[in-house]
Amino acid sequence: MSVDETHSLKEQIEAAFAAAYSAQLAWSQLTIRARAAMIGRVAPGIVEARHELARLVKAPMRTDYRETVSSELLPLADAAKWLSGHSSRVLATRYLDGGGSPSWLGRLRSVVHRVPHGLVLIIGTWNYPIFLTGVQILHALTAGNAVAIKPAPGCEDVTKYMVELMGRCGIPEGLMVVLDSSVDAGKVAMNVGVDHVVMTGSSQSGRNVLTQAIPSLTSATMELSGNDAVYVLPGADMHRVCDLIRFGLRLNGGATCLAPRRIFIPQKASEVFHRVLEECLSVPEQQQWRTPIASATYRRLWDGVADALNRGARIFSGELRPPSPASGTEPDYVSTGHIVLTDVRTDMKLYKADIFAPVAMIVPVDNWSDALKADSQCPYALSASIFGPVEDALRLVPFVSAGTITINDLIVPTADPRLPFGGRGESGFGVTRGIEGLLSMTTAKVVSTRLGNWLPHASLPGPGDEQLLDGLLQFVHGKGWRRRVGGLRQIVQAILLQRNSRKSND
Repeated sequence: MSVDETHSLKEQIEAAFAAAYSAQLAWSQLTIRARAAMIGRVAPGIVEARHELARLVKAPMRTDYRETVSSELLPLADAAKWLSGHSSRVLATRYLDGGGSPSWLGRLRSVVHRVPHGLVLIIGTWNYPIFLTGVQILHALTAGNAVAIKPAPGCEDVTKYMVELMGRCGIPEGLMVVLDSSVDAGKVAMNVGVDHVVMTGSSQSGRNVLTQAIPSLTSATMELSGNDAVYVLPGADMHRVCDLIRFGLRLNGGATCLAPRRIFIPQKASEVFHRVLEECLSVPEQQQWRTPIASATYRRLWDGVADALNRGARIFSGELRPPSPASGTEPDYVSTGHIVLTDVRTDMKLYKADIFAPVAMIVPVDNWSDALKADSQCPYALSASIFGPVEDALRLVPFVSAGTITINDLIVPTADPRLPFGGRGESGFGVTRGIEGLLSMTTAKVVSTRLGNWLPHASLPGPGDEQLLDGLLQFVHGKGWRRRVGGLRQIVQAILLQRNSRKSND
């Protein structure tokens, strides 16, 4: 982008942001209930616009309307309905009065307000442009913010239509700004100035955004890639496990951050698991299934698979052909079926990669200590699934590092609008959705009012002050009655010392 183009883009964004801040001032002064009522209208609005929304999803791996309804439209409508019914309680002002504060602070009346950040920049993703971007917009608006949305390339039309839909539901004009999908647009927006950033994308993209946020100390929520673990415990229903692995491979053409990638199988159950999975993946519908993935992603996949095969892994199911030599006529997408590797080790390149493709890895382990150790070698910790008896799974939960852990299922339960969603490590930090996600779209403003005239801290230091405070610490927090009685004695002595000092001064 030339200097003149950058300058022109900056002027456009500055004007749009000025209008957004003006609209946000009025929007934030509405009651939470009034804002929530408008957000609630989005759910029936989605119903009326469902076919057009689905049509505007341009990702080539999304060819099934059924999948768009289940993975995007239903969850977004559920989120709008949940926000309309619960945001007033979640964002309500808290009043702290009475005897709850420490006695040595005296009489205070405090109020904790949840106030919006101001203008939230949402950097959207390409794989679920309706649900992931839409739910972040709704949470930001409910909390009283204005939003600027930078859609992913290819998602411009569906993002604009979604914003228009929200406008028809009563969201004020100017409160939502749709930027173009270029990286430059996001950079210029952050340079102009925003108050919070919500980023959905790769870990490297997250690093780039954070680097740009550092000079202004702009707060951020990073919802980044996954390479999710599946633990299969003794006693697990192998048919359920394998059916869901197949589901995870197929969902959205494998372009799902929560897809099952690393499957930990104990040696004792390996034979049964492999047999059932082979049956599951051998059905004609799966054998014939293919999905387009970006050529660059296919090259990364091939490099990872080739490295794994050279290091001793084997192709258990599916096939992968070497990519065509790079040329000026290289296609944007390559059609491929699923690929499942077995005998995968933690030192293989693919094991630590975030590749959005229909790929899974079977990792043999001796025991669950071995599985936990292997899991820790992957830098991604977005979600994990545990299959087996519930009691056994729950015992494993405290040791598994992941933002979300699902027992005897995968992916689908995260669509519950009540649940926060976020990861650890290379999978980012902070959460979106649920109570915690709604609160993250605000910041706390505390107002404390002094009641009465007792202000000992306003006086100059005097004799006995240190003795009084030390005694108070022992009396209130000391362990055992001897320590507390000693603290009380010290308090009395300090008070007498202060009284005698005042008399002598008089």
